[in-house]
Amino acid sequence: MMMTTSEDVEMSDVVQPLDQHKDSQESHSQQTAVKFGWIQGVLVRCLLNIWGVMLFLRLSWVVGQAGIGFATVIVLLSGVVTTITTLSMSAICTNGQVKGGGAYYMISRSLGPEFGGAIGLVFSVANAVAVAMYVVGFAETVRDLLQDNDALMIDQDNDVRLIGLIIVIFILGIALIGMEWEARAQLILLVVLLIAIVNFIVGSVIPATDDKRGRGFVGYSGDVFVNNFGPSYRHGEDFFSVFAVFFPAATGILAGANISGDLADAQKAIPKGTLLAILISSITYIGMAWIVGSCVIRDATGSQVDGFYGNMTNCTGADCKAGLLNTFQNMGLVSGWWPLITTGIFAATLSSALASLVSAPKVFQAVCKDCIFPKIHVFAKGYGKAQEPRRAYVLTFVIAVGFIAIGELNAIAPIISNFFLMSYTLINYACFDASLAKSPGFRPAFKFYNQWVSLFGSLLCLSIMFIIQWWAALLTFVCIAALYAYIHYVKPDVNWGSSTQAHSYKNALMSALKLVNVQEHVKNFRPQVLVLTGEPSDRPALVDFVSDITKDISLMICGHVIVVSIQL
Repeated sequence: MMMTTSEDVEMSDVVQPLDQHKDSQESHSQQTAVKFGWIQGVLVRCLLNIWGVMLFLRLSWVVGQAGIGFATVIVLLSGVVTTITTLSMSAICTNGQVKGGGAYYMISRSLGPEFGGAIGLVFSVANAVAVAMYVVGFAETVRDLLQDNDALMIDQDNDVRLIGLIIVIFILGIALIGMEWEARAQLILLVVLLIAIVNFIVGSVIPATDDKRGRGFVGYSGDVFVNNFGPSYRHGEDFFSVFAVFFPAATGILAGANISGDLADAQKAIPKGTLLAILISSITYIGMAWIVGSCVIRDATGSQVDGFYGNMTNCTGADCKAGLLNTFQNMGLVSGWWPLITTGIFAATLSSALASLVSAPKVFQAVCKDCIFPKIHVFAKGYGKAQEPRRAYVLTFVIAVGFIAIGELNAIAPIISNFFLMSYTLINYACFDASLAKSPGFRPAFKFYNQWVSLFGSLLCLSIMFIIQWWAALLTFVCIAALYAYIHYVKPDVNWGSSTQAHSYKNALMSALKLVNVQEHVKNFRPQVLVLTGEPSDRPALVDFVSDITKDISLMICGHVIVVSIQL
């Protein structure tokens, strides 16, 4: 039996107006802040993150190793993973109001603070380190241009660090100005990327010069298409290793959901924008893979003279300096004007870095607001109409600069990909678990999902984690498990109506119903005592006496009879 004391009533009367005042303040700031629609807030961000530098620097290598056929399979398999995850995410985000925090908010409100807090923290760190990765990619491209023109400022390594520091300060300035300016910058970068893609397509139909023929670009050819259709794995590569190289390109589907608090209608914007971005990007990747595979040979000498005489394939092994398998510059080779491809690489790296620099503070701010971890609430403070997390921006900047200074990011890349994949795994599992619990509170407006498809997506993401790098997958599990255990131990004072609670009620109910049909046996006897104590605090000795009998392994019910006179 539940009892409510006068102190409880008085305290609830005090707390409720305070909570309502806090909610009213937040809703007022949200009404005055700039909000984005599904195109600018979700579609553009997801496209910029999914395309990225992979489109220009690694796609031709994937085609050279796996062939046109298996390269298509790799793109489609990545699309299956992201589509299933988006369907699960759409079901969760249309089940109620989605506030700031993106993946963290959806997972924590579905699976509880343990899973939510763990994934929120590692996801924030992953985005912060991803800023360094993208900035280093930009800095290395600039460094190579300086080196080609004998214009290095210091040396190769320190030039990357210096350029990276300048760029990360620049994008931090854009983020601190506000989300509206950041969104405008993303639109400009998208236009640059689209121009670079069109430049590549147009260049593929321009007749090849002798120099380009010597480097492997021979124009559209049926023989080249047939030769490049099957795989030609080299240097110890196989289908799964090539897939592991490509899949990080698909980890941008949460770019829109991460700023859920800045969307005008997150319930409609996230499903529509993310699914359309997956469709457009998948078509783009497949189309460009078929184009480059139809007009560039796998091995070429790289000599203009050989291109003139048609002997560009007269090489073996280390003698081959060009072609799909020997250089990452084939997209620029095919394009109509190479500098536009370089500009596209700049746009891709800057847009991805900017999106990560915005995502990490937004998610971390949401984690801090919920007070799951101690002594980080200072980063929850927001500034301006949009409640921008400027302190979290600075923290993200410091983390990014630290990893830029280290410079060894290749070993960290698999860990970041696994952190993203763990987020996908828990999003899919959250949808499955909420559906399995049959909670009356889980009634998503998005109907195009299935609990078993979500479970399959969760298992598929786990499998890909180990395919990409088994030790990174194990490290990810250790991080999540440690954070989960810590949050479970401290038991933060939050109650979000998670599916875990729904399962606890369901299991207790099913167990009680099973006991009704089970005949009691003397070996399993446990006393079940109804104690007429009145108010339990009035007869503590009686309560203690019966407690000594039940010993916390049997049932004791305190009864209090309340006499009420009913006047008709």
